[in-house]
Amino acid sequence: MRVGSTQPIDIDVRVIAASNRDLKAAVDEGHMRNDLYFRLNVVTLTLPALRERRDDIPLLAYYFLRKFATMMKRDIQEISTEAMQRLVDYDYPGNVRELSNFIERGVALAHEHTLDIEHLPQNLGSLTVRVFKPEMASTPTTLKEQETEHILNALKMADGNRTQAAKILGIDRVSLWRKLKKLGIDSE
Repeated sequence: MRVGSTQPIDIDVRVIAASNRDLKAAVDEGHMRNDLYFRLNVVTLTLPALRERRDDIPLLAYYFLRKFATMMKRDIQEISTEAMQRLVDYDYPGNVRELSNFIERGVALAHEHTLDIEHLPQNLGSLTVRVFKPEMASTPTTLKEQETEHILNALKMADGNRTQAAKILGIDRVSLWRKLKKLGIDSE
């Protein structure tokens, strides 16, 4: 009803929602209402992370190049081969938004008609991001088993260095020591 009106108006509404979370799992864990999930879950599209579809990077890079060049009123039409290769080789933990930021930065810094390697972040080629993605087991594991696996993975990534493993886990060294003792893990 319009404000101040007493007559209802028929409307036809469609909701398009996006999430980077597993909504079914959110419902199962009680973080999302069941009825809302079933109202939204009519057509589901699953889009893999950008690092899993590297063929899309040039297309998206040129889309963002045109968008930002127009927005900033710059005459930049090309991306050099070296710059494009650097963009394709990167793993994008920030997904498409991170690629967009790289291109926006490049357009802002470029002086010629071509976005080149020097217009991208200097450490783009040397950035390495470690992503921990647990393997999907056929049967669900307990929280204790998952915590043990995660700690062992951090120790492996740190080559057994407890201080570095604690940094990876986002806890202090003493907390890691307590967890190792509680879980019965011999970190040596």
